[in-house]
Amino acid sequence: MSKVTFIHAADFHLDSPFSGLKDLPASLLKEIRESPFKSFQKIVDEAINLHVDFMVISGDLFDGENRNLRTQVRFRREMERLLQNEIPAFIIHGNHDHLSGSWISVDQPENVHIFSAETEVKRYEKKDGTTVHLYGFSYPRRHVTERIIESYRKSGVADYHIGLLHGNLEGNTEHSDYAPFSLKELEAKDFDYWALGHIHKRQVVSEHPLVIYPGNIQGRNRKESGVKGCVLVEMDGEAKGHSFIETSGVIWESETIRVTEDSGFDALYQQFSEVIEQTRSNGRCSLLDIKLDVGTCLGFRHEMLEDLIRLLQEEEQEQPFVWLYKITLIPNSIRKARGKQTPFTNEISSLATDFADMEDVLAPLYKQAGARRFLEVLEQEEKEELLNEAERWLLQVFDS
Repeated sequence: MSKVTFIHAADFHLDSPFSGLKDLPASLLKEIRESPFKSFQKIVDEAINLHVDFMVISGDLFDGENRNLRTQVRFRREMERLLQNEIPAFIIHGNHDHLSGSWISVDQPENVHIFSAETEVKRYEKKDGTTVHLYGFSYPRRHVTERIIESYRKSGVADYHIGLLHGNLEGNTEHSDYAPFSLKELEAKDFDYWALGHIHKRQVVSEHPLVIYPGNIQGRNRKESGVKGCVLVEMDGEAKGHSFIETSGVIWESETIRVTEDSGFDALYQQFSEVIEQTRSNGRCSLLDIKLDVGTCLGFRHEMLEDLIRLLQEEEQEQPFVWLYKITLIPNSIRKARGKQTPFTNEISSLATDFADMEDVLAPLYKQAGARRFLEVLEQEEKEELLNEAERWLLQVFDS
């Protein structure tokens, strides 16, 4: 038995439309939409340069159930690069690219091994005789809520056993509860490694056994901030190691600026420019959300923000680009900064503070069959932002 090295990646979401962006120049929009595929190409480059034994992809290779023909052909070309370097790829499909979708099928090269809708085992053997059994299943449909983990069973004799599973670890509430499982259930299977997918935030769930969510390879919206990538895994007998490989070409980032009493337009413009250049110095293309803390600044004029963001966007021509896509007012800062206090403004602020019926207000939208497939559950921070924006709009209308 010798050492085995492989790359574990998940949640490529090729052809992702990206959300939360507007007014982007065509060239930047094209670059951003191309970023998931460029991240994928980086993974293939790393696999070849590191001479790994194989690659594991744990679901949601494509963003939609109806796979784009051009994207499938481009994916095949990358797999052919792996084939030329004698690197096989073991793939499961998840809830986004499940097997019941409608698409024109494109044959993949012989080094690509795709798991079926039933949990099965595939065998890999190195030239020196070291063997690996890989276990997994592809989603037969979008919604798989059963405990598929119960169908995973260690089979046959092999030096290493690896489980591929696209599902939700119990206790995680950020993603849909598909193919749920617990750490105790994973431990009971006695596998050497669990290659997980579905959760877009990188997470080492356990070291013994080694259980990892690598996260997605490219952030697609502001909730998927920071660097993204894949994991290089090394197994040498009982010893197991892992290291992160960054692949994301575009980073979603957030910075905070504190407004002071003397923060007129020029001062604020200078602060924003400095933050943008500091972000650019990291050497990465970035999508930037600047959070503005108005504090108790009574003289701050909120109406200048729309002009400020447009001005900074128009000036953005450098590479790596830093696109200021949003200015977010920190919740409650508007109420602190209000100079005029009247019964009307006090009532608006009171409603914004005490509003507790957002779920009921949004319920009709989420019940619409045509809309809910595109909607995600709002986080508390997003709800506060919506209330804050509504309050600001009402107060501006009142002031005018």
